[in-house]
Amino acid sequence: MSDAQNPPHPFQLHEVVRDFSYLENGRPREGVFVEALLGKVVLRPLGATGPEWRVAPAFLQSLNPRETAPGTCGKPRRRPL
Repeated sequence: MSDAQNPPHPFQLHEVVRDFSYLENGRPREGVFVEALLGKVVLRPLGATGPEWRVAPAFLQSLNPRETAPGTCGKPRRRPL
């Protein structure tokens, strides 16, 4: 089967995820899932306040409950996915 039918990541577009590859003050930073590219996941910061970054999917975790980023689909606040 092709990769398009079986994506290597369980994340949805604009989903807020925790990135454990780089800790800020001992906590994982949060980012917004943009796309999967060449085995890495592309994240953007919440509120688009900085550059996008790439990370291996193994370092990412969905929030519980899962949330959609603010500013997507015309919604100003984070909300359940």
